[in-house]
Amino acid sequence: CERVLQNLTTAFMPAPTTRELIIKVARKLFAQQGIGNITMSDIADAANKSRRTVYTYFQSKEELLEASIEMEVMKISAACTRVVMSNLPPDKKIIKLIFVRLQSTRSIVRRNSCLHSDYTLIVEHIRKSFDAKEIALFRHIIAEGKQMGIFNTESPDLAARFLHFCLKGIEIPFINGIMNRNNDDKFVHAFTEKVVLSALGHTGTTNSQAQ
Repeated sequence: CERVLQNLTTAFMPAPTTRELIIKVARKLFAQQGIGNITMSDIADAANKSRRTVYTYFQSKEELLEASIEMEVMKISAACTRVVMSNLPPDKKIIKLIFVRLQSTRSIVRRNSCLHSDYTLIVEHIRKSFDAKEIALFRHIIAEGKQMGIFNTESPDLAARFLHFCLKGIEIPFINGIMNRNNDDKFVHAFTEKVVLSALGHTGTTNSQAQ
């Protein structure tokens, strides 16, 4: 039954556009072999499209790489937004948001390990708009928590920016496994929760109490 349901779900999913298909194929090839070992002809062949079609959408491999990374960043943004829109109380929500963001980023970087230097350079350019959105997401949760009496911080905006830049600072150590080298994930999660909630003036008020 589960297989039938999965097949039905897949059957009714909208087919990717030609542009999306080209990006998906290119991203897979780049991740497997590196951008220097792939040509536009390779991408066209793998996508079962002509070179002319590929060039209609993208003028170079570098442009395709940027588009593929942008798509990855959009996935992180969507995952973070889903956390913020969930029914979790603000104190649980903000911790989940931190780890969803870190784990999603780690997964993407590791999946594109062949592109490490290219990825690092381009992602900083692409994620400027994402950074602004991330700050807004943190601000929303902190303001929500303050209104509910869960957080006691004077400036949700400053707290959101501070948390965002701290998160960027630990991003690489987290991806490389340096942060939890001597500790398991459960300890790192509990430690992070303690530090973050303390910084936000967590009152210990539960969601039900706040309501």
